[in-house]
Amino acid sequence: MAESRIHRVVIFRGRFSMLVAGAILFGSALVKAQPFIYYRGVANAASYMAGGLPGGAIARGSAFSIFGSDLGPASTPTLSFPLQTTLAGVSITVTQGSTTVNAIPIFLAPGQINAIMPSNAPTGSVSLRVTYNGLTSNPVPAKVVNSSVGIFSVNSQGAGPGILDNFVDSSTAPINSLQTPAKPGQVVILWGTGLGPVTFPDNVAPSAGSLPLLTEVFVGGVKADVQYSGRTPCCAGIDQVVFTVPSQAPLGCWVPVYVRTGGSAVSNFVTVAISSDGSPCQDPGNSLAAALINGGRIGTYAATRFAVRHDVAVLSTLDASTDVLGAYQAREKLGPFNFNPMFSLPPAGACTAYSVVGDPSTDANAIVPGMTPPTGAALDSGSLRITGAKGSKNAQSNLLPGLMLGYLAGSISGLPLTNTTFLDPGGFMLSLAGGKDIGPASANFTVPPPFTWTNRDQVSPITRSSGFTVNWTGGDPNASVFVMGAGLDLPSNSTALFLCLAPPGAGSFTVPADLLANVPATRPRLVQSKGVVYVGQWNLATPEKMQSSGLDFSAIVPAFVSGTTVSFR
Repeated sequence: MAESRIHRVVIFRGRFSMLVAGAILFGSALVKAQPFIYYRGVANAASYMAGGLPGGAIARGSAFSIFGSDLGPASTPTLSFPLQTTLAGVSITVTQGSTTVNAIPIFLAPGQINAIMPSNAPTGSVSLRVTYNGLTSNPVPAKVVNSSVGIFSVNSQGAGPGILDNFVDSSTAPINSLQTPAKPGQVVILWGTGLGPVTFPDNVAPSAGSLPLLTEVFVGGVKADVQYSGRTPCCAGIDQVVFTVPSQAPLGCWVPVYVRTGGSAVSNFVTVAISSDGSPCQDPGNSLAAALINGGRIGTYAATRFAVRHDVAVLSTLDASTDVLGAYQAREKLGPFNFNPMFSLPPAGACTAYSVVGDPSTDANAIVPGMTPPTGAALDSGSLRITGAKGSKNAQSNLLPGLMLGYLAGSISGLPLTNTTFLDPGGFMLSLAGGKDIGPASANFTVPPPFTWTNRDQVSPITRSSGFTVNWTGGDPNASVFVMGAGLDLPSNSTALFLCLAPPGAGSFTVPADLLANVPATRPRLVQSKGVVYVGQWNLATPEKMQSSGLDFSAIVPAFVSGTTVSFR
C-alpha cells in the first residue's frame, strides 16, 4: 500500500499545548509538566464517538485516541515494525483489577496520543494512564469491548464523506467523492478500526484475512455483500471492509453507510456518493444542497413552527409552540468532499446518525460534527424581515458566520402567557435589507396548513432494539416528511442524534433499530436524561425562490415540526 494512502487514511486530530518551563532549585533546571488526560478524553481514533454512548467503547486491537495536555513530544518518531510499547518516552497502561497491559503508541503530540489497544486487553471497565518522561498522568476510565467499529471520515470528525475507495482494479481505486461517486454493483473499500482482536501480535505488520466475526455493511439502509473484513496489511490496528454497493441502494450525494458487527454493535455513520453510471452525483430532491454540489452563493431561509409536547420528567404536561426564522447565507467553493449536516441530507427513505460530546440544545460548543466551522464564507445581506397578517418581525441573531436565527413568537399551554404565535397558515413576505454581499430583495411565500402526527402520544417509551413507527395525516401534499430525534445522557455529557427522510407521499415511517443502537438509555432518574422525537414537513424539491444579484441559489422553506419528549429503553 502506497505511503500516501497510509497518510490519507490515518487522519489524526490534535490539540496542542506548550510545555510549561521554569527554573527550580537554583533556576537552572527545567520543570517537567505532569501529563493530564481530559475527562472522558479517550475515543475511537476514527469515529471520535462520545464515550458515554454504546458505540463509544474501545475495541481490542483497535486504534484509539487520548486527548489531554503535556502527553508527549511535539512530533512522532519514525515508526517501524515491530512497534514498541514505549515511544519517545511515552507509555500507556490499561488496568483492570490486578491485570495491566500496555497499549502501543503510534502517534504523539502534546495534546493527543494515538495508540493500539492490545488484543489481550481485559474487556469491561478499565483505568488508563499515560507516562511521559517518568511522570504519570491522572487515571481515566474507559470501556473495552471485543468489537466496536469506527469508520474514518474525510473531515476527521467521524461524520460526512467516509474514507471509501471505489475499487476499479488492483492499481486503480480513487477515493469516493461528489465528483467520483460509486455506482450500483461497484466494489468499495471502507477504512476503519475496531473490528476486533487478532491472533498475531498487534505490533507487527498485520496478516491479511477476514476476522471470525459477523460483519455487515448497510448502504442507505440496504444490506451490502461483504467480501473482506480484516486488518489492512499496511497498518497495525487499521481495518478494511470490502463490500459491493447493492443494486437497490438509493442514489445520492450523501448516502449513509455504517458497519454492524456481532449483530448489534453499530458504528458511526459516514456518507458515500452514488450515481447510476459513476458520473458526478446530483440530488434533485434536495434544492438546499445545490451550492454544496456545484459551488456558488446560497441563501436558504426557513420559517418554522415547532409544536412540542413536554410530558417526560415534568410535573404536568406542557404544550409549547415556538416560531423561528432562520437563514444561512454563504459562498460555497466547489469541492469533492463538501458536507454540511444542515443540507447534506440522506436520500428519501434513508436515515443517518451523529454523535455529539455535550448537549446541543443548551451548549453552543456542542455542535453536530461537520457543522463548525461553516462550510462556506459568510455573505452579508443586512437584516432579514418577515411580514404577515400579524405584522413584521426581524431575524438578526448571528449564531455562526453566515447563520442567522430570530425568535418570532410562541405560546405555552397552562401558563398565564399571551399566545403570540406568528406563523399561522397563509401568505407571508420575506425581505432582505441588503448588505455588502447580497442586495435588497423580497419574495412572497405561503405557510401551508400543518399535518397531524396521529400517534405522537403513543410513541414513548421507545424500545431501542425494536425501532418505532410514526404516522401522520394531512399537511402540504407537495412537501416531504422527516423524522428526527435525540437522546442525551447528562452524567456522561453524550448525545446521539438521528435523522430520517420519508419517501414522497408516505403517511408512515419506521425508524430502524440500528439507528437507535447508539442512543443512550434513559436513566432511572429522568432528570439525568433528555429524549425527544420530532416529525417535520417541508418542501425541499420545489421551494419558493428569492431573486437577488448576490445569490446563485436560493430557497424559502416554510416548515412545521411536531415534537414530543420521550424516554428510551
